[in-house]
Amino acid sequence: MNDLDTKPWYRQFWPWFIIALPASAVVASLYTVSLAVRTTDSLVVSSENGMDVVASRQLAAERFAAEHGISATLRFDLESGAIHATLSGDATIDWPKTLELLFSHPAFANRDQRITMTAAMPDSDGNPVWSGHFVDVPGGRWYVVLADGDSWRLSGSWSGASVLQLEPAGATDDGQG
Repeated sequence: MNDLDTKPWYRQFWPWFIIALPASAVVASLYTVSLAVRTTDSLVVSSENGMDVVASRQLAAERFAAEHGISATLRFDLESGAIHATLSGDATIDWPKTLELLFSHPAFANRDQRITMTAAMPDSDGNPVWSGHFVDVPGGRWYVVLADGDSWRLSGSWSGASVLQLEPAGATDDGQG
């Protein structure tokens, strides 16, 4: 007639369920803290001279590219990994023999690829062409930067297409919304 539960509290389901919810939050936060301590912020570019110097060099290179109308068309052969970059710009530009092409992964710096592009024969319109080659053709989304050292710099975003157009950062956006 009297069905009272006489088990002690630690043998009941609901107290342990209620304790498990905040305990799982504590475990997750400890894991997050350990992850933050063990890894570095790969999206931050640093140098011996500090962040401001790196940022000002990059801005100056992008400004130079915009002022001289420099743009690039990258063509990728995803089967072989071959890359061809065709540049256009002012006729007064002295094009270098090599260019640096950087593929930056949005989250993991250890996946970044730096490819040295070497000058090749000009295309049929007389535009200069550079060629390079992937070690491993990357999949997914990547930030792409084509630069001549600190002289000029073009950037874009690539998601595996066979053709990519690179422009100076901010060349199509005047910053006013």
